[in-house]
Amino acid sequence: MATKTAAAEGLKAVSPRKELFEGIQTVGKAVATRSSLPILTHVRIAAQGGKVSLMATDLEMWMEHTLAGAAIKGEGAATAPARNFTELLAAMPDADVEFSLEDDTHALRLRCNRANYKLLGLSADEFPLLPQVKEESRFVVDRATLREAIKQTLFATSSDETRAILTGVLVVFQGDSLRLVATDTHRLAVRDCPVKDGSGSASAIVPARAMNELLRILGSEDGDAVVTLSGNQIQFQIEHMTKQADELIPSGSKTMLISRLIDGQFPNYERVIPAQATKTLTIEREPFVQAVKRAAIVARDSANRVVLRSTDDGDRLTITAESGSVGNAYEEVEMAREGDNSPVEIAFNAKYLSDVLNVLDSEGLHIELTEPLRPGLVRPTDDADYLCVLMPMQVV
Repeated sequence: MATKTAAAEGLKAVSPRKELFEGIQTVGKAVATRSSLPILTHVRIAAQGGKVSLMATDLEMWMEHTLAGAAIKGEGAATAPARNFTELLAAMPDADVEFSLEDDTHALRLRCNRANYKLLGLSADEFPLLPQVKEESRFVVDRATLREAIKQTLFATSSDETRAILTGVLVVFQGDSLRLVATDTHRLAVRDCPVKDGSGSASAIVPARAMNELLRILGSEDGDAVVTLSGNQIQFQIEHMTKQADELIPSGSKTMLISRLIDGQFPNYERVIPAQATKTLTIEREPFVQAVKRAAIVARDSANRVVLRSTDDGDRLTITAESGSVGNAYEEVEMAREGDNSPVEIAFNAKYLSDVLNVLDSEGLHIELTEPLRPGLVRPTDDADYLCVLMPMQVV
């Protein structure tokens, strides 16, 4: 499985150090940290078809980044150890870096000002092929929308490898809508968002690692992401933008991430979403975030349990935690309530509660409840497209 490189001995190009370094950092997250195949610890750098690109893979995830400011003097490809390449570029001055392939040695020659380095590489022909993802389903989504959707679901994935299907984010695409879902059985996060230029439909479980790297390369730029699904793979294409005269235009730099999907059937998550609340609490988000954060310091020694209770007048919500080795915590926040007037008393894991509160950016939030030992539901007050279900703990 190799990429055949025409005229490999001809590789020669020049790039600004900063852009080359940022490109290596981008694809470096796909480099294998431990592998029986030495080539997977390398980065492939190629000058072909009028573009300079960097690529890395661990055979589960591939990342390719195209440099915008590179000038090609000769076409070809080479590889270099990712760690050494990254550290060397980090230490070089901000000037142009010339890189070329040494004849017959597979070594990459780097020149920057008066610095001259040779990195021992492997044959570029040994580097694994970039998968060709057939376009069975495809859609375009606003990057800011996708960025928020990933942030609001990724935290709920599981780290338990014995249940692999829960270690990823379920991506469901149909028509003009996209849904992201994640659960570790203790909490469930669901986010709906619009898409455009969609074709086909698909449901796939994307590894959390790939989603985390996608979140990183989405950055803070505006623009779109093109998503393609086929068989057991998903591909994300990002065209980076630059501002010119108050207008966003393509910079010439692109990043592509391809990931294998997790095989298996995602659980029927919809059955755990409470159908209808008997009471709804409306709370200002920031004071509640800070109160839970402080109470969690005490809760750490008591199974991370925080208890929410309504005050006698029903206008405030108390947040308490107790620990035999630390002490106790008591906080109050104002609230409005709808539904039945029975007292509120429910316990949640402080970390799980904090996780969802921290991915909301609304001024207020709703907590929808039914019974003390039934799941609670958290929603932002200004966004009907997001919800998080939290399993309760026993009140003690």
